[in-house]
Amino acid sequence: MIAVALASAALAVALSGCAVAVRGPVPLVPLVYVDRPPPAAYNEVVTVAPGPGYVWIGGYYGWSGRDYLWNRGYWSLPVRGYTRWNPGYWHRDGRGHYWVAGHWR
Repeated sequence: MIAVALASAALAVALSGCAVAVRGPVPLVPLVYVDRPPPAAYNEVVTVAPGPGYVWIGGYYGWSGRDYLWNRGYWSLPVRGYTRWNPGYWHRDGRGHYWVAGHWR
């Protein structure tokens, strides 16, 4: 009976959809090309850090499928073993503009 309860608990944890922090470059995902460049970056007011060790993750324009939408910046503690945030950016090639996600270094 205890073995069944432990197995059920282990299965529930495995299927719970736990979030994982990405360390380093983001895994490859299909690129979504946009036919026009993003607007000029919004000038955000960077507030005081909520505590020691926090790093500012600047805002950026994301693509909604119809238009660009601003994603506000926020303070974050670095992923263990990393201290710097490399911001994401929009890159342009012959097919249009696509987002290159930021990552910890």
